[in-house]
Amino acid sequence: MIHFSGTATNQAREARRPSTAWNLFPIGCIQHRMKSAKPFPSFSLLLPDDIQADSDSSVASYWKQDDTCLLQLSSFVRKSVPQISAIQRLKDRMRAGGEWQAVRLVRTIEGCEIAAASTKDQDDTSWVHVYLVWDLLAVHATVSHKGQSSTCDWAWDALFSIRPVVM
Repeated sequence: MIHFSGTATNQAREARRPSTAWNLFPIGCIQHRMKSAKPFPSFSLLLPDDIQADSDSSVASYWKQDDTCLLQLSSFVRKSVPQISAIQRLKDRMRAGGEWQAVRLVRTIEGCEIAAASTKDQDDTSWVHVYLVWDLLAVHATVSHKGQSSTCDWAWDALFSIRPVVM
């Protein structure tokens, strides 16, 4: 991670630097070089340049070579009736069974309700289910991994870059 100090020279350099997907993180920290993607007509997101991808009509999957993290996304658009809340969607998912733990996400997306919980499977893979809900759009994301979830920074950066394109 690169951190720019608060000197006047660096602040002037920051002010002149063009806005690109890879320099929009707080405090001048560059996490990953990102590219824009639109896996479904309803939303877009930023993904690392070196991402691998696979998708069908309902699920988009993203991973990096030699990484145990996997990001999977699906979306639900409603044009006439209110969206089901993120919390209700998560409760419905958890009713399917298993042992769940609430996940407190420290990041937010303006205008978006977010709910998350995690579970582990028989292979000790963690699955964090996240629901992002706007008025007309709901996105279901899973971040799965073996080991520490902190190694999935690229997936969390991508998830929190999601923005609706239908509203």
